[in-house]
Amino acid sequence: MKLSADTEAVVAYLQAYANNSLRKPGDLGVILELAAQHDAAEFANEIIFAGASLWRVYRIWKRLAPGQEGYRSVEESFAESVAVLRQLLERLLPWAPEEVCQRFQEVYLLMTQGAVRNLVDLAHDLFWLKQLQNDARHGRLPPQP
Repeated sequence: MKLSADTEAVVAYLQAYANNSLRKPGDLGVILELAAQHDAAEFANEIIFAGASLWRVYRIWKRLAPGQEGYRSVEESFAESVAVLRQLLERLLPWAPEEVCQRFQEVYLLMTQGAVRNLVDLAHDLFWLKQLQNDARHGRLPPQP
């Protein structure tokens, strides 16, 4: 899917903001492009929030040892966060070209460990985008590269 110059600029700026650590910049761009094409900023923000939430829960979960107090609760929160992000991506797909639908189905929506790892990687990038939004809201943006 061809991204607009505006979407490419946003992803490039985010990549620099995230110290070149984005894991799924192309797919993030697709999400932003589809939302922009359908004037769905609020829906994009739902996806961004869900991804950032998933990333936060994942980071907490990975620091806990199985059996440690709170582990089970965080594990359940992780599973719920994965389900929410999957549902939002499924709602996005009707706007996407067939090749994007097929790729997102295979990469993010299968019920496999690999798909969950891919969702976590996408959540990482969405977390960075949420951080960028927060910094912009509070006037703390670094200059553009």
